[in-house]
Order: sequence, then structure tokens, then C-alpha cells
Amino acid sequence: MTQSGSTEFAKTTTSGGAGDVYAATAAAAAAASVAATACSSDVLLNNFQLKKKSYRVLLHGHHLVWERMQRPVAKPTNETQKIPLPEQQLTGVETRCSSYGAHSHVLHMDDIISVCSGNTKHDSMQPPPTNHRDHQQADGDTKPTAQFLTINYAARLSKSKTDCNRWQLRRLTFYNADAYIVYQWQLQLQARIASSPVGGQRVQRLLVFINPFGGRKAGAQTYERLVRPLFQLAGIDATCITTQRANQIRDILLTHDLSCYDAVCCVGGDGTVAEVINGLVFRRMRELGLDEQRPAFIPRPSLPVAVIPAGSTDTIVYSMHGTADVRTAAIHVLLGQRRGLDVCSVSNNRTLLRFCASVLSYGYLGDVAAESEQYRWMGTRRYEYSGIKAFFNNRGYDAELQLLEEPTEPETPQSPVSLCDEPPSVCYANCQRCSIASSLQEQRSTLFTADANSQENLQSQHAEQQNKLVEQQQSQPQSQPNADVIVATNCEQQLNEIETALCRSRLMRPASLPLQPGSSYGSNMSLPGGLQWKTIRGNFFLICGANITCACARSPNGISRYSHLGDGCLDLILVRKTSFINNVRFLLNTAGRAGDIRNLPFVEVYRTRKFIFRTFTAPATEENLSLAGSRQPIAQNGNDAASSEYSSWNCDGEVVTDLDITMSSHCQLIDVFMRGPHSYSKPQKPGASAPTTPASSSDNIYCCCKD
Repeated sequence: MTQSGSTEFAKTTTSGGAGDVYAATAAAAAAASVAATACSSDVLLNNFQLKKKSYRVLLHGHHLVWERMQRPVAKPTNETQKIPLPEQQLTGVETRCSSYGAHSHVLHMDDIISVCSGNTKHDSMQPPPTNHRDHQQADGDTKPTAQFLTINYAARLSKSKTDCNRWQLRRLTFYNADAYIVYQWQLQLQARIASSPVGGQRVQRLLVFINPFGGRKAGAQTYERLVRPLFQLAGIDATCITTQRANQIRDILLTHDLSCYDAVCCVGGDGTVAEVINGLVFRRMRELGLDEQRPAFIPRPSLPVAVIPAGSTDTIVYSMHGTADVRTAAIHVLLGQRRGLDVCSVSNNRTLLRFCASVLSYGYLGDVAAESEQYRWMGTRRYEYSGIKAFFNNRGYDAELQLLEEPTEPETPQSPVSLCDEPPSVCYANCQRCSIASSLQEQRSTLFTADANSQENLQSQHAEQQNKLVEQQQSQPQSQPNADVIVATNCEQQLNEIETALCRSRLMRPASLPLQPGSSYGSNMSLPGGLQWKTIRGNFFLICGANITCACARSPNGISRYSHLGDGCLDLILVRKTSFINNVRFLLNTAGRAGDIRNLPFVEVYRTRKFIFRTFTAPATEENLSLAGSRQPIAQNGNDAASSEYSSWNCDGEVVTDLDITMSSHCQLIDVFMRGPHSYSKPQKPGASAPTTPASSSDNIYCCCKD
């Protein structure tokens, strides 16, 4: 059982008892293993013991396969010897998991967290030391003695009856009497994990912020009891900072050196996540020399974000993973797989206020956020009390909204706005809509990577061009066109307005950006031909700009079940002022799995990239601005500033008191550690609308969750 260009550790045989570990072929195996390298094309095949049972273990490509060996029967027939891994399956290309045999167990390298060895089973389960690599290099010439090999990996509980999106830590402890074989397997596994596409994104040094006051005030206990052991098992060097005040995370991210960290992790609620995202984005703006109040464009932060839920609702984590389980969120950090997450900018008439990661709400949810600020001593119960109080008040607010009916970039995949088109899709693991948007985003980001990473070089080049231009103007007639004008004209013919602005150096950008009449700053994108602003006026019970589904344990589908995590669009949900009974219908549709608010006649849902909100009779005073011009525009107590005639804005659980607001979506502005939620396989009742997922998604595994 060989393969060209590969190395086989030992010839397999079914003779011998369970304790036979190929003592007769140990010398041949050791000689062959010396020539083995970390190349992923090599094939390793040996017999190990797992729970005192003999198993045949194969390492092929990025797959680890093991199958229990059958004991030989007295009958001298060829059927007694089972061959689960035929030679025709071992090709140069990775085969599917189903090709290894019906009784084989297959594990991908991307799901392995760590590989450890030890002289005993208990020793092999211990976390590796901090200087694990130094120990490996120092002990490279010594004779290996470890006979136990433990593989820690993550598995999704796809058949769980309560939560199919939860992930769990599992172990495999193999035993082989030949310590050299165990040593070579450990080296090969670690090399292949590092060479996998996701292996290069594994976190080694992590900056962790813990909010001890959010949610149930158990952030520190959650991290110490559930998260820290997992980080230690993966060998992650975590630096923990426990926050003591509001905006401390933002201040640290803006002022401290973060070059030694691979990612930033936050343990808290939605407000803590929003504070980390705001700190990273504003830090990147400051590094590029952009105006923080009126930036020419919104840059992409260099560090990814990890989120550990420890808040009241944890809608961001629930929307990303399909569950608010702490271990699931921590396991995704260990695995290192990332996805782009849309982030929305919120601005008023004068300045950029902040960035929103989940939802921006006015009316009912805004009243709940403002009212609950004075009941923080109640914990999570404050939202229930404030929600019931605001629900029975059933207040409506006059407002006017302007939005683009379609996305501003026609090359980005469109999303259906009405139910008359094909059934809408929900976001899931390996979502095709988000993947297309990600590929388009990467293609466009290559056009202005030089501007984001080498501002000083561009400035020096621009200075040289200015000097050459002065010399040319002195030697050439005045009738010849300006060289800068020619270059700028050629660039603008090839790139759109955003890309041209990003490719310019900081000295060539205008000092002030012109705003559209009657609108707010939120995006510098101009309207392509054929697109027009749509104006909607009325009396609304709730106005909600949803960047994600905003799902939680009380609302599994969220208020916007068809919102995607990384398509560059947001859902504008308008709930008209109506009767108390209709409000009950609205809440029931958001709480149940089978409900859909799009079917309600008093609810309007629009998919857009930008919308502008203003009130009819809002007084244009300085008091309406949330600390306009400051670096932290969130009001500390929105209940005091809000009058009975106007509501407040609920931005990621924080209160914003501005009355004129512009919300713009930025496609996959930040990377987060996630794979995306999985769908449910429960058949819907006839006539009920159900979210659909494309059949071509190979990773969209269905499960048997209850409705």
C-alpha cells in the first residue's frame, strides 16, 4: 500500500493480538521515518491502540482517518480480513470523507486544536508549555520516550436536540510502544496543521478584554472557568485586561502598541464588542492620518476580533454562531477560521459618531434602552421591565426616512426586497452570497493596499511629482495640460469614485468633503446612474436598521432573519404605529421560529446600503448632537436628554440622543472568528414561508433541532 512521492511507516497486518505494535518492523519503520518530511503529500499508516482496542490510523493529506481492526476468524477465507482503505482511494488529491469507508472516522486538520505526547495518558492530556517550540528544538537530538499521543479537536454537535450549533472539545489518545513512531506522528500532525489554509491564521498571542460589569456580571468567572483552559490547551499566550470604566477598551486600543498581538478578544456583551470595533477602526483611521470626524473613507482594521459572550442578550455572538454558548465561541478562536463582518457607520449632520455592529433602533427599542439605564441594578431583568413598560405605552413617533432601494454597487450580489421574487436566503456557514461579496471586496482592496500600508512613500512620491511639475511648467508652454490632471483623469476612467479616493495620497485629498443637500455624512459613495432616493414618511412604532439578524435565545430568528453577515447590506425595518393587538402579533413573529414579520401588513422591510433619518420638527440646536465633534459621542444618560416628543437611538445596546441620523453599511469591514450558523432540517408546515439555502453548499449540514 504505497504511493508515489510518499512515505509509509510500516506494513500493516492483522495478525497478532491487541498489544502487537509491530516490534518486528520497528527498525524498518524508524529507517523509513527518517526520510519523512512535513510535506502534506506523504502518507502515514500505523496501528495504534485506542481505549485498549486496535485501530488502523492513516494520515492522508489533511485528513486523519482511523478504523477499528477486525480480529481474524478461524475460517481460512479472504473475507475475514477487512480492507477499509483500498489503494485506489489513495490519490494525490484529497478524497471525500465518505471515500474512506463506511466505518471509518475522519478528522480534518482544520478541526484539530493541539497535538501532545507524553509517557502516560495523563501527561499527554496536559497543555503544552509556553515555550513548547523551544523544547522541541532542544529535544530534537534526544531519544523520544513518549508512547501516548493525544489529539485535541473540535466537533459540532450536529445531532443535538437542543442546540445543533454548539461545538465541543473532544480527545483522541493513541498508544504505540514504539516511541519514535509516536514522535514522527506528532511532528507530521503539527506540520500539516500549520500548512493547512486555516493553520496560518491560528492565534498565538491574544489581547483579552474582560468586562466584569456586563450582563450577569460574570465575565471574569466565565473566562477563568470556561475560556482560559481552552486557550492554555491550544498554547495561546493571552494577555488579560479587566476593564474598570466605560470606554477604557477604546482608549487602550487607541494609545497602546498592538504590534505583538495577533487578535483582540472581548469577554462581555454587545456593548463591549461595539467598543472594541470602534477602537480598532478609529485606531486605523488615526494610523492613516484620516480625519476622525469626516474621514475620506473607512479603513479596514488589521487585527481580527474574537467575541466571548458574557452579556445580557449576546445578539452578535448568536447571529455569528447560531448559539450563545461560551465554549463554542472560544473554540472558533482556537481554530482560527475567520469571516468578514459588515459594520455600519452612524453619523449626524456634522460628524461621524460611531460604528454599529448589530442594530440601530428608534422608537420602541430606543425607549427600552433609554429606560433601562436607570435600572441597571436589576441586571438582565431591566430589559424585561423596560420592554413591558414601553410596549404598553404603544407610542408612535413621526419621522422621515430616505433610502436607496437597491445597493449602490451593481456588481455586488443583489438581495430580494419583496416576497414576489425568489425565496430569500438566510446566512449560513460557507454562505455563497457572503463569499461572493468577500471575493469582490478582496479584488477591490488590492487596488488601494499601497495607500493603506505606505502613506509615507506616497507622500514622498507626491512631493517629487510636485517638484518635477514645477520644472516642467518652467520649461514648457502654458498651453500644455497639467501632468497631475492627466494622471487623475486616467485613474478616474478606470476606477470608481471610492477607489480613486482611496488611491490618492493624503495630501491630494480635499480638506472638506461636500455633503448632499439635506443629508448627513455617512458615505462618500455617489449614486450610480438610474438609482434614486426613496422618501418614506409616517408615524412609526419602531424603526430598526439591522446589520445582522439580531437573533438571541428569546428570538432564534431575530428581528431580521434574512440579513447576511457579510454582504454589505443592511435591513431597514419600519413598523407603523398601529393597535396594541398588532404589536403583539409583531412580537410573536419575532419570537417564534416559524414567524416572519415580512408577512405583516403594517411592517415594511427594505434592503439597502444607506438610509437617512430625520424628524419633522426637530429643533436644530447643539443639544440635539451627542457631544458633536468629540471622540466618544455616546450619551451617558439618554433618558435625561430625550423629551416626551422624541425617542432615543439604541446603538448596540448604548443610547444615542441624536435626532438626525445617517446609517451606512461597509462590507466586511472587520474580520471575526466564526464559521457561520447552520440551518435546521425540520420541515415547515404547508403554506408557511421558510428560509432556503442553496443546494450547492457542501458544508451546510442539517440537523434535527426542534422548532
